Amino acid sequence: MNLRGKHIILTGASSGIGREMLGILASYNGVKILAVARHIDDIPGVEGVVYPFSADVSSSEGIDKVFSYAQQVFGHIDIFIANAGFAYLERLETTDWQHIRKIYDLNVFSPVYSLERLVALNKDRPVAFACTISGAGLVSLPAYSLYCSTKAALHHFVQTYRYEKADNLQLTAVYPVATRTAFFDKATGEKDTPLPFPAQDAKTVARKYIKGIEKGKKNVYPSTLFRLLYPIGRAFPFCLKVYSLLERKKAGKWLGL
Repeated sequence: MNLRGKHIILTGASSGIGREMLGILASYNGVKILAVARHIDDIPGVEGVVYPFSADVSSSEGIDKVFSYAQQVFGHIDIFIANAGFAYLERLETTDWQHIRKIYDLNVFSPVYSLERLVALNKDRPVAFACTISGAGLVSLPAYSLYCSTKAALHHFVQTYRYEKADNLQLTAVYPVATRTAFFDKATGEKDTPLPFPAQDAKTVARKYIKGIEKGKKNVYPSTLFRLLYPIGRAFPFCLKVYSLLERKKAGKWLGL
């Protein structure tokens, strides 16, 4: 899809991959971007181009608010990028329904509901939906069991929905590996949280993410190393088991090892 002149909604726009994507998208001629985050102080507004918008997209009410404002400002929506998400790095030891619900609300229910809204508003017009899944949706990371499960759920939803979607919808799933941002420190509430292997910078992910949307790719794997090694792990499952055991050792502090 040619991005020039497009009306775009980007969630999770205040930091990390989203912030890097915002900078790239704003360079395209004629674009208008609704840059969505809970806290928008760090989002640079550009008159007529970037519209910072505060909303909690972990609820249907928050997403409805985003779509209503986008329609008010843009008139129509061409692209929705569901990038907002978070992780826990933890050992599951207590029963806490809200703790589970919180991560599923943002990582799973939010992108699925956003896709439904986009489709409902565009029965005939060509539109694009892209979402940030994760390599963690395909590989087990000890101490990230809830996070991995949300990304696995989103992965299977997207891959299955491809068989149901209308022809006017371009659907792109993106599978970053660990990015060198504050994402993992937020998962623990500590500094210098060890990153799973492999890791890459957010700028590289953002650039390949946007190129994937432009080229109409179904799946985008920003890490060349992950793209090469994952099929080997699928063919030889013991390799993935060894990988998970190594990552378990790295997360030992949070697993009580």
